[in-house]
Amino acid sequence: MKKNRKTMLFAPGNTSSLFKDIISYEVDTVMFDLEDSISIEEKDSARELTKNMINFFDYNQYNIEVAVRINHFDTIFYEEDLKVMISQSKTNLLRLPKVETKEDVLKVVNDIEKLEKQFNKTTKINLFCALESAKGILNAYEIATASKRVVGIALGGVDYLLNLQATKTDSRHELLFARQMILHAARAANIDAFDCIYGNVQDLKGLAKEAQFVKELGFNGKSAIHPNQLPIINKIFTPSEKEISDSLKILNEYKKYKKHNKGVFSIDGQMIDKPIIENAENIIAKANIKNPLI
Repeated sequence: MKKNRKTMLFAPGNTSSLFKDIISYEVDTVMFDLEDSISIEEKDSARELTKNMINFFDYNQYNIEVAVRINHFDTIFYEEDLKVMISQSKTNLLRLPKVETKEDVLKVVNDIEKLEKQFNKTTKINLFCALESAKGILNAYEIATASKRVVGIALGGVDYLLNLQATKTDSRHELLFARQMILHAARAANIDAFDCIYGNVQDLKGLAKEAQFVKELGFNGKSAIHPNQLPIINKIFTPSEKEISDSLKILNEYKKYKKHNKGVFSIDGQMIDKPIIENAENIIAKANIKNPLI
């Protein structure tokens, strides 16, 4: 079954106290960072700590998906990051930073396949690609479709704005093109579209406005950098009780009409056809409720 991701919490891989706290949070995916938040001097120790803690806590038993943001392949830390996380840890996802082309993805996939063969790994590790530059955004679709391992693409808003020489505003217009490109590429590839972090951890009203905005655009979820952001993101990206009840009503009625081979029917005066049925199925899936049609 496809993983339902609404939240992805960034956690520095060098902060030992955070690893235990994760299990108490309502989070879909935790992303331990070995890249930007870790100094060069701490790269090796952070990698070792992250590996050990992932294995010790076994987050999957708490229904938490484990992702690790490794260092880019143009760094000296990439090979060891990849080797350790594939051969020695219970990691589900690798988050690839600064992806700009499909060749970037294929290079990592090739390296992963060699390691999986070398260490006789039977569980396939998937990829989440961060698009953080103009080049990456313009190549969003080729990145999204580069490999079946790619299950999502995400906006790296801070680096993207730096690359564009743009300024962050309350109106959010400076990120709209990038968000639309990521969303369209993800939908065309049938993978997840994830929004960037909201940097001000004290401005929860601003977070709520931005999360609501990207939800209305169609994003699956939003990244978080502090646990206090999780309840807001979860609430906004979880379907409301009315959305759930309306969707269940549509699907249950469709199940009845399907027996009579009728393609179109109405509920309370509203014509119900295939797009509305598919939307109802999407809402039920996001709510983690069993689809009555299955």
